Amino acid sequence: MSAIKTLTTYLSYPFVQHALVAGLLIALCSSLLGVTLVLKRLSLIGDGLSHVAFSMLALATVLKLTAPMLFVLPVTVLCAIGLLCAGQNARIRGDASIAMLSVGSLAIGYLALNLFGPSANLSGDVCSTLFGSTSILTLSTLDVWLCAGFSLAVVLFFVLFYERLFAITFDETFARAAGLRVRACNLLLAAVVAVIIVLSMNLVGSLLISALIVFPALAAMRLCGSFIGVTICAAILSVICALIGLFTAIMAGTPVGSTIVAADMLAFLLCALLGIIVRRWRLRRTASVAACCLLLLLTGCGGKGKAPAPSSADKAQEQETKIDLDLTQASSTMRYAQVLYMTQKPADYAGLKIKLRATCLVKKSPKTLQKVYYCNVSDSTGCCAVMLPFQPTASATAPWNNSIVTVTGTVAVEDGEDGKPVAVIQHAAVE
Repeated sequence: MSAIKTLTTYLSYPFVQHALVAGLLIALCSSLLGVTLVLKRLSLIGDGLSHVAFSMLALATVLKLTAPMLFVLPVTVLCAIGLLCAGQNARIRGDASIAMLSVGSLAIGYLALNLFGPSANLSGDVCSTLFGSTSILTLSTLDVWLCAGFSLAVVLFFVLFYERLFAITFDETFARAAGLRVRACNLLLAAVVAVIIVLSMNLVGSLLISALIVFPALAAMRLCGSFIGVTICAAILSVICALIGLFTAIMAGTPVGSTIVAADMLAFLLCALLGIIVRRWRLRRTASVAACCLLLLLTGCGGKGKAPAPSSADKAQEQETKIDLDLTQASSTMRYAQVLYMTQKPADYAGLKIKLRATCLVKKSPKTLQKVYYCNVSDSTGCCAVMLPFQPTASATAPWNNSIVTVTGTVAVEDGEDGKPVAVIQHAAVE
């Protein structure tokens, strides 16, 4: 299967479509205000607020809240306003207040999960939240709509308050003398940044959020000389890097958040090199357009060769051994996301014949005391896992616990021990 065909197949999955929509919207929003934050020397505010959001998400998990966003977002906004007010306090400078809040929130969040967390996989939950290994691939339709609504609000804020943002970015004293309510604008900016931080946690995790804010803005500054030019260039670079990072993670099985940040770093290095060349050749005015066109061209290139048509014998063999979903050929990121989605919406996979390679876990049912076999699938970082039950055929050799097996069977929907429907691979051939 060619890379283009594989990617096309992946793009047909709903959770991949959700990830692309949410990822691009988050990348766009973070880049719009990233330029202002960098120029105002508030780049680290994203890092501080991300740790606050992690702490609040940990508390929401401990409290078993069904809608954690409604708890995390208001508290993060209040902390953003508090950071801005502390930054104007002569006793506690801005960098000190950010450091205090960042470290304190991170410690409280981890301590709460350790002492009162309901999940047995503490390291997996923390790793996924901090580094965003596959969180973006597990979004529900409601999550995407919430992300779209908040993203629209951020874009409208930037458009409507563009002149005010420009004024407070470069000269607050002049803006205040001109009658602009600088303090109110700063507070509103802090609140919007907090919204972006909370949204970005699903994309790159708590520890990597600052990269979405800083790298596109710094890269664009190497090419453009005007505020609007830097902002537009940063938005384009951020969206392209998010696309590249998502596609690379899906195809290569790398952690999504880290891959997107690596793409942002590479874009910064390329823009810095291009900026040196452009300044030497005195082509500053066309630098932004040239860089964007070059990046678009590179991302649009790919294998367009036509694959040879299969013979009639190959078609007949394919019909005999047809597998609807072969996860042995998928990357670790896609394999984990697919199995997780299968456990959440088993009805979508009912009747499909799948092939899966995973670690076998053998447990005893508390009701029947019979052995129950599970395919244990880890994510790209190896810190999170999801189990999918399977029923070996009578002729199949019973697999050992913790052995690596390849399971081929048909997905069926059964009632779980808690009464909820679960996906089970029935009549599974085990290799």
